Amino acid sequence: MTDMIFRLGGKTYKVDSNWGDDAKQYINNVSAVSSDRDGFIYVLQRSSPFMLIFNTYGKLMDQWHNKEITDAHYLEISPDGEVFIVERDHHRIVVFNKQGEMLRMIGDKYNPGNIGEPFNHPSDISFTNDGDFFVSDGYGNTHVHHFDKSEEHINTWGQPGTEAGSFITPHAVLVDQKERVLVTDRENNRVQIFDRSGKYLKDLPNVFHPMDICQDKDGFIYVTDQVPSLHIFNPDDEFVGRCRTFGTFGHGVTVDEHGDIYIAEMMPDGLTKMTGL
Repeated sequence: MTDMIFRLGGKTYKVDSNWGDDAKQYINNVSAVSSDRDGFIYVLQRSSPFMLIFNTYGKLMDQWHNKEITDAHYLEISPDGEVFIVERDHHRIVVFNKQGEMLRMIGDKYNPGNIGEPFNHPSDISFTNDGDFFVSDGYGNTHVHHFDKSEEHINTWGQPGTEAGSFITPHAVLVDQKERVLVTDRENNRVQIFDRSGKYLKDLPNVFHPMDICQDKDGFIYVTDQVPSLHIFNPDDEFVGRCRTFGTFGHGVTVDEHGDIYIAEMMPDGLTKMTGL
């Protein structure tokens, strides 16, 4: 598929399914992918090593091992450069520095939250510019939690259901450039949009079991789903394009500083880079 060309949102891309082959022997049970401002691509796995770090050319730069991390679901890099990993079945968020050293934990694997309390199989995390963060919680709970930059819990919203503001599986969360909170409500086939206080604003519709969500520096929003496909919405939330992904579904998605797209594929495991032409 290396020579495949496609269009998405008015741009043309080349598919590179061999990206990351420098670490092919380590790739096992890929879960998520993220990028930082220094041009590094972080690939999260539910195996050891649990983190693979590449440059944009696909060269493996580092790998992290830690026996405590067994069910890493999604990750996010904070405005301060710390790496926050959401451990779904350990009901916690584990924080690392960029050298792969564990700094602290938020949550307790031996004390999962009750209904509406952090955390009960959390799924994802996203940051505001001022360091607050929101956690989708996720597989046990059906809620979103708001924490301040001191990691103090200050608000929660959500409940089981299909009406606006309710969730079945809040699978991923994004704080966008407008400081809105976007949540992929997977089994309800929608992305719900809220303000920071949890007030429902609108939906991004016409996605089937949406998985991950990210935004590029120009404000375009990308959503992977289980069609499998990758959707793109412009900064006014208008749908402007769709392409397919190349595993059973793309569980993770990120866009780097150059506008290139990376997909963490599942079943079969793989990493796909979509390079803009």
